[in-house]
Amino acid sequence: MNIERYKHQRLSSIRPFMPLLRRAVVFLVVFVILSGIIGPKIINHGLVERDGFQIYGGSGKALLFGVLAFLLLIYRKKYMPQFTSWRPIQLIWLGLSFLSVWLAWVSVDHLGANSTSLIWIILAHTSIIASVLLAAGGTFGPYNLRLLCKTYKKQLLLAILLAILFGGLLYAIYGLWRVLATIVLHAVKWLLGIIGIHATILLPRTLLLSKFGINIAQYCSGIESVALFTALYGLIGLLDWHRFNHFKFLWIFPLALIILFIFNIFRVFVLVLGGYYINPQIAFSLFHTYAGMIFFIIYSGIFWAISYKWMLNTNLIRSSRS
Repeated sequence: MNIERYKHQRLSSIRPFMPLLRRAVVFLVVFVILSGIIGPKIINHGLVERDGFQIYGGSGKALLFGVLAFLLLIYRKKYMPQFTSWRPIQLIWLGLSFLSVWLAWVSVDHLGANSTSLIWIILAHTSIIASVLLAAGGTFGPYNLRLLCKTYKKQLLLAILLAILFGGLLYAIYGLWRVLATIVLHAVKWLLGIIGIHATILLPRTLLLSKFGINIAQYCSGIESVALFTALYGLIGLLDWHRFNHFKFLWIFPLALIILFIFNIFRVFVLVLGGYYINPQIAFSLFHTYAGMIFFIIYSGIFWAISYKWMLNTNLIRSSRS
């Protein structure tokens, strides 16, 4: 078996894809930063269930899944158009993106002060959406975005459809977050007790420490990461079903979900420790951002890097090495 040849073939197939992948990673990082700025602001003012702001929780996860689905779909085309290099004007796009978030911040402040003006509601939503669009222009480049849309029309439409379907899936299973949040609540209390930090549970899902208290809600229940991983796992399974050992692919899935949920418990535990030893505001702010998306991406990347080759049909691996 020529292992070096197999690795060379894999790298050769990935190399043309790297310019797009790098831009996609930068976009997701910027997206997380933007949401980390405006998300806690909306929550602090109690606007999550007001003025249409409730749409952003699920739509942000749907956007993430849509981007990942699009990357998977075009990767299998084995063709990548020539991108233009980074241009200084893209910094202006990124600057405008953060300016839009600032406008949203000001608008949310006015709405939080019990303003019911339609102008502030429209400005807040327009600024939030504009910040994401401008971030896409700043990270990918306008020309590259047009090139992707022109080259991969079918894949883009399919990715949008999959993102919409994922939004429906997330809505359908959201009711499970209370069960998962209760498990996280008791597990984190137990971990804190191990290291000598006393915590008390205030029903239904509040964890009280000597310095602050936190509410274990859907943001830290892990339900969104579970939904994202399940949808991504199913999509990869559909695309590569003919390549996988079906037994391995099916039985490793529940184990992967359990490990994902355990890691989510430790994520919440670490954030609580950050709030306890550094600043309580850290715990509250980071619970209510898309920071969990970074955790999900890292976990998924490690999982597929380790397990994908193992799940492949051994006959396919042998043929690729021969």
